Amino acid sequence: MRIRGLIDRVDLAELADETVGIVVDYKRTRNKRFDVGEAYHGLSLQLLGYLLLLADQGETLAGRPIRPVGAFYVSLLQGYESVDHPADAADLAPDRGAAPRGILDTDRIDVLESEAPPTGRSKIFSFFRKKDGTLGNIDRGDGAEQEQFADLLEHTRYKLGELADRILDGDVGVAPYRLKDFSPCQWCEVNSVCRFEFGDRGMRHLVPMKRSEVFTQLGGDE
Repeated sequence: MRIRGLIDRVDLAELADETVGIVVDYKRTRNKRFDVGEAYHGLSLQLLGYLLLLADQGETLAGRPIRPVGAFYVSLLQGYESVDHPADAADLAPDRGAAPRGILDTDRIDVLESEAPPTGRSKIFSFFRKKDGTLGNIDRGDGAEQEQFADLLEHTRYKLGELADRILDGDVGVAPYRLKDFSPCQWCEVNSVCRFEFGDRGMRHLVPMKRSEVFTQLGGDE
């Protein structure tokens, strides 16, 4: 099966021993976030799919392979801010709320952020490193250890293959999912002609998962 798409932006860094790259996906939304739990269930694979392409087929003009180390959403619309008076809105920075959010391999944070502190919070990316060198605030940040990052990419490869097999097998069964309080039935374009009743026993109830839980599960699958 061939998957076709367009990547908005790829940034590369040429190092002595390797070339690393990150993917940027611009979104015309506010505060776009990457949900690792949705990716684990196979619901949000676009951003990680870009990284797989970069890992499998990405290379420089000189033919050097590219090692992916991060993928980020960048929202083009600023988030809403509360101010005491409308005149105070002029004091807000024009790039406020446009910080990249996604997934990054903190093993190469020295390449992504040359002045990254050895401990504490990053000034550019959303991740925090504790005094013992391990990642902190995993569920709220974007950081992943090198092994966790690799596990997530391999899981994405498996999910893409699983979905492709179902398509090639002709699987057209109506079995929507429900994750927390959301279901695609809410915006389905054929809802008026679909015979599936919301709340039927055929509804797939997916378990919400935090980042730390996903990483633990992927590590246990090995």
